Amino acid sequence: MRNGLIRRPTTSILDDFFNDEFFLPSLSSNSHLDVYQEDNKYVVEVDLPGYKKDEINMSFNNDLLTIKAEHTEEKKEDNKKYIYRSRSQSMFTRQIRFNNIDHANIDAKFEEGVLKVVLPIRGESEVVKRIEVK
Repeated sequence: MRNGLIRRPTTSILDDFFNDEFFLPSLSSNSHLDVYQEDNKYVVEVDLPGYKKDEINMSFNNDLLTIKAEHTEEKKEDNKKYIYRSRSQSMFTRQIRFNNIDHANIDAKFEEGVLKVVLPIRGESEVVKRIEVK
């Protein structure tokens, strides 16, 4: 420790490059995400094929929209003796920071594998708001 600073162990340039926050924003099953502004609102659209509405959880806290989706699929065939059995699991997590959002009027709909979140623009900050997916 020198000048009150803690030194990190020496790493390679590649370690620094791939550990950058840019590469760690989400766990994803290659879901496409679009964010755009339309009139007085932001719109977030996320492709979540294979997920069900009840597998999606969202919240808005401290100007941070958090979208999480988790799906586990297990095929059950009771009359077989298994030597090998596999399950598939997919997970999506993404956080997006927004300013000046009207928390009380955030709307989310999930139709045909696409989640659409509408965040109306406002001026002041509020507390945590749980968002119901319709």
